[in-house]
Amino acid sequence: MHRMPSFEKCAATARNVLLLLSLTLPWLNPFTSTPSTAVVPLLLSWMLSACALLLVVDLPSTSATPSPRGWALAGGVWLAALLASVLSVPEVVDTALTVGLLATLVTVWAMTAVGRRVAVQSNELLPWVVAAWLLAAAVSSLLGVLQYLDLSRDLAPWVNQPMRGDAFGNLRQRNQYASLTSIGLVTLLAWVAGRPATTVSQQSLWGMAWPWMLLNVLAAGVACSLSRTGAVQWVLVGLLAALWAWRPMSAMKPRQTQLFCMALAAPFLVALWSVWMPMLAQQITGSQGASMILRVAGQVQDYGMCASRRVLWSNMFNLVLQRPWLGWGWGEADLAHFMTVYSGARFCDLLDNAHDLPLHVAVEFGLPFAVLSVLLGLAWVFRRQPWRETNAWRVMGWGVLLVVGLHSLLEYPLWYGPFQMAVGLGLGLVWACPSRQVENDDLVDDNNPPMVGAPAASPPTQFQQNMPLVVCSLLFLGCLYAAWDYNRVAQIYRPAASRDAPYRDNPMGHAKQSWLFRNQADFADLTTRTLTAENAADTYALALRVMHYSPEARVVQKAIDSAKLLGLTDDVVKLTDQLDAGRKAAL
Repeated sequence: MHRMPSFEKCAATARNVLLLLSLTLPWLNPFTSTPSTAVVPLLLSWMLSACALLLVVDLPSTSATPSPRGWALAGGVWLAALLASVLSVPEVVDTALTVGLLATLVTVWAMTAVGRRVAVQSNELLPWVVAAWLLAAAVSSLLGVLQYLDLSRDLAPWVNQPMRGDAFGNLRQRNQYASLTSIGLVTLLAWVAGRPATTVSQQSLWGMAWPWMLLNVLAAGVACSLSRTGAVQWVLVGLLAALWAWRPMSAMKPRQTQLFCMALAAPFLVALWSVWMPMLAQQITGSQGASMILRVAGQVQDYGMCASRRVLWSNMFNLVLQRPWLGWGWGEADLAHFMTVYSGARFCDLLDNAHDLPLHVAVEFGLPFAVLSVLLGLAWVFRRQPWRETNAWRVMGWGVLLVVGLHSLLEYPLWYGPFQMAVGLGLGLVWACPSRQVENDDLVDDNNPPMVGAPAASPPTQFQQNMPLVVCSLLFLGCLYAAWDYNRVAQIYRPAASRDAPYRDNPMGHAKQSWLFRNQADFADLTTRTLTAENAADTYALALRVMHYSPEARVVQKAIDSAKLLGLTDDVVKLTDQLDAGRKAAL
């Protein structure tokens, strides 16, 4: 009996370590697989989200703030409109994309539930979440520096191998990698602001130095990314954090001084490393690396004008105007773009997203649904009044949401699992409206720094424990099924010698049985099929269907060739004109 407290402490430590791994691994996972490289990282993130909630499901969470009845009604209308659009508007319902949307919503819900438990001080989960985000950001920054300097070759396959001069950690995309460093910056500044005053006054020289060292690691990482999105994020986070630290007009205490200095220094450190890293690359690789400063200034471009966001957004606005009420349908933006004739410039790259979340929602779900979504989001934020926050950890949650929100105005990070998890955690940290009983002039209360001003906590009811158990179990098992289904489809994209034994004899036959990833199987079937007069009708129907999945040139050409054999002159002319328009735009 006397050993129970020790056992419970060990169990809690083991739980917290597993939680840290669940939050860190999605950012650092180096493995993926063709034909759709986003699938494996997504499945891993969704499974680890389920694990994260199962680890903490029995802990108290912040009490939900009573909401007016109108909120429930608006939320119900929003969800009903979403489901109706997904299932009825597209000409061809993409099963994998639709199930993926459902899994994304479940993942964000699960991580919000985790965040609401992290926000309870007595659960002692917050240090582990902070450690997870800092660890992921710091390790990724170091990997990015090695990639930029062409020193990561020996770390394969545990580290992705970009082209020389590129850096993206294991996230395979520079802006995602930059946003991770921005999340690390937000977390580091929150840790500096949220430490007890006694800790600040008693810390050693090392304790004062390591936050600055970590800040430099993150700054070097984002400088290597060459991401303009990352540059804007660092400037915005630095200025807002400095303003928040300066807000108390009384004499600043040590932690406020350090926070203020680090926040202001962050953008300047990025500029410094943007100058230093190209020179270091010159010494190590023999060729000078690219500079973020030059890219931000517009003196370095890695794409043509036809692939710029300005052209893309003008095309997307055109699509919205054509179908403003119900949109083109979930997953139909790429085909809608291909089939549309534009009076002005035409975006010439392969398109799968509008590179702006509200605009993309308007294209695929219609303008009314997009406006409703934006208004509900703004109302939710306004009700919580983030500009009045005094709690460092709630500000951290808002900071993470700010980083991902800014990124979502320029790209589509929410299509990737780690960002879905981060948004869920951020929402959970700020979910309940804070108590306004504590309105002191300091950042936090010295005697109880982490969660003063935070909402009250309540133990979970039996239903609140059982429902997450069921939902997370279903999510986990569903991901296992999806992984198995994806693996059998992936066999047709591998050399015969590399295929799994059960699929070597008839890989296409096995792939065609897929429920989730039929599009990938049909794509392979279409692009490898020999067209004849006998299969022209079937090939034409298949090509039209695959165009909803990927309207690229070789798919469209199959449709044109089969239509010629069938004597469908009008269809041949229309598809040829659209294909030529895309090719001309790229010239």
